[in-house]
Amino acid sequence: MIKKEVLIPNIVTAGNIFMGYLSILESIKGNFVTSIWFIILAMFFDSIDGQVARKFNAFTEFGKEFDSFCDAFSFGLAPALLIYFLLEKEMNGSIFVVLISFVYAICGVIRLARFNIDTISSSEKSDFVGMPIPNAAGMICSYILVCNAIEKNLEINFFNLKFFIAIIVIASILMISTIPFKVPTKIFDYLPKERKWLITLILVIILALKYFLFIFSFGYVIVTLINFFRRNNGKY
Repeated sequence: MIKKEVLIPNIVTAGNIFMGYLSILESIKGNFVTSIWFIILAMFFDSIDGQVARKFNAFTEFGKEFDSFCDAFSFGLAPALLIYFLLEKEMNGSIFVVLISFVYAICGVIRLARFNIDTISSSEKSDFVGMPIPNAAGMICSYILVCNAIEKNLEINFFNLKFFIAIIVIASILMISTIPFKVPTKIFDYLPKERKWLITLILVIILALKYFLFIFSFGYVIVTLINFFRRNNGKY
C-alpha cells in the first residue's frame, strides 16, 4: 500500500501534468491565452509539490523522475505546441514552424535529462546548470500575455514575430547551456521577508501576474547573464 506521505506530493505533481494537458487542448483549439494560463497553473503546482514533499519528508527517486516527466510535458511539449500553432497562424505552411517548435521541445527534454543525471532526490535546493525549463516557458508565455494585454488595453500591436522567434531560440540555448543559474530566491533575495510585506507582495503579483511573470522571467535571465560575464571577465 502506498503511504499517504508519498502519495500526496505525487498527486500535486500530477496536477502539473493535467494543467499541461489542458494547455495542449486549448492550443489545438487556437485559444492561446487560455493555453498560457494553464501553463501558469502548471507552474503553480510545480512550485508547491516540493514544499508538500518537504512537509511530509517524502523525497524519493520516483518523485524526482515523475516531476521531470511532468515538467517535460507541461513546460516542454505544451509550450512547443503553443509555439507551433501560434506560428502556424502567422507563417502558414512554413517548415520553419515545425523546426523551431521541435528545437524548443528537444532542448527542454535534454535539460531535464541532464538534471536527473546530475542530481539526487533531496530536500535541499541546489543551483542549476542551464536555465530551468519553467523559466523558459515563462519567457515565451509572458511575452505573448504582455503583447495581448497591450493590444487589448492600448490598441497597439506590440507582438513582433522576429523578436518572438529570438526569445524561443535564446530560451532553448540557455536550457542546454552550462551557464549556472542560481535558485531564484538567491537572485531576488532582497525582496521583503516580513509577513505583512510578503502578503502585500503576493497580492500585487496575483493582480498583475501577466506583467510580473514577464519581469521575473526575463529579469532572472538578465541578472544571471550579467553575473556570469562579470565572473568570467567577459571571456565567454
